[in-house]
Amino acid sequence: MEDIVLLNYNEVLRDIQDKDNHLLIGNGFNYGLGINTGYKSIFQKMIENNQDMYKEAMSMMEECCFDLEEFIGKLEGDIDNNNLFLKKYVRNKVKFDFMQATHEIVKSEIKSIYAEKNEGVFLLLQNFTNYFSLNYDSFLYILLLKYKSISDEEKNSIAFQPSIKFIEADFDTKQNDIYTEIKEARDNGTLTINLGANRSMEKSCSTLTKSHFTTEIKEYSKTKGWKPKDVDRVVKRIIEEEQRNKLLNKVDDGSKQLTLFGSEPEFVFVNSKTQNLFFLHGAFHIYKDGRRIKKITQQSDKALYDKLEEIINDNKKDIVCVFQHKDKAEAINNNEYLLNCLNKLGGLIGNMVIIGSSLADNDNHIFEKIESSGVNTVYISTLSKEKEKQYELAKAKFPTKNIFLFDADTISYEINK
Repeated sequence: MEDIVLLNYNEVLRDIQDKDNHLLIGNGFNYGLGINTGYKSIFQKMIENNQDMYKEAMSMMEECCFDLEEFIGKLEGDIDNNNLFLKKYVRNKVKFDFMQATHEIVKSEIKSIYAEKNEGVFLLLQNFTNYFSLNYDSFLYILLLKYKSISDEEKNSIAFQPSIKFIEADFDTKQNDIYTEIKEARDNGTLTINLGANRSMEKSCSTLTKSHFTTEIKEYSKTKGWKPKDVDRVVKRIIEEEQRNKLLNKVDDGSKQLTLFGSEPEFVFVNSKTQNLFFLHGAFHIYKDGRRIKKITQQSDKALYDKLEEIINDNKKDIVCVFQHKDKAEAINNNEYLLNCLNKLGGLIGNMVIIGSSLADNDNHIFEKIESSGVNTVYISTLSKEKEKQYELAKAKFPTKNIFLFDADTISYEINK
């Protein structure tokens, strides 16, 4: 058998640096950042949320391999064919509970992306031109928006977007007060430099180097009684935020604001040439309204759930999600947004990095597009114990590509490790 060499994560980063690269993620990517959005985890959350209502159906869901559409089909099969109301109610209820459970898992764990162990994930993300997700959740969008300027929050907001409060969550109350004041100084403060002979000049604090800014803040802190170690930690965080904002400042999910006025702005997906974020199987914040594909932008959970419930109970609207494991290609071909995302894969050149995908056959429509594209090299994460199986799968999916496997256990988002 061919000796299969596993690269480590840092070797992959070195190989792809300064090249044309694209990222494709599956559920394993979320796991690596501490967020379990696997189907079994979602179903367990559905049981928890609904007072064990789904507990008796766990065996049926396992028989369906957690294929939501197949599970719903089995439930509908036990309902009289003439009872269309009950069939529709069951279908909508299960889909709504599934989406709500997934959102709650992501929301409850979203702070983990701000944990120290994940501080360096931007070192990976900065390397890519395009981002593709196989997942239903909007976690990748949240993650990418983490590195955009705070001033872009309103323009890019979706129901799941974290706020600046999550950045402050790592600090205690005293450090939060320091953070707020130093951030204000960094963004809007000025430094007056005395040039002698009644002459002076002002310099924006935002233009100062890290060391110069730290020195000035520490001098100021003497009047506040702040500890030097607290100042160092806060300044370090603020400077790192600035660096990340520079690295990832062109995240475009393809949506444009349709209305400028009114209490609820509408965002519509268009075939944008600048789009670089693609949900290949749809996502819970994307829905079809007549002929238009729109985005949910409400900020509160209640507003999100109300909107989801409104959509799934409206025959003219539908959440853009490929819930089934089988016949995904057919669902994609019948939706303009999904088809646009799939076709984007076919036009790529350069390298493709795949993290968290098992290369399962039910995603062959994705892999066929990559195989037919101008991508030369495919890097795929795997576990050491599964490298032979994964390599054989990769050769079958991408017979004309250069294939490199890398050890998923070596992926670390810690800085300076």
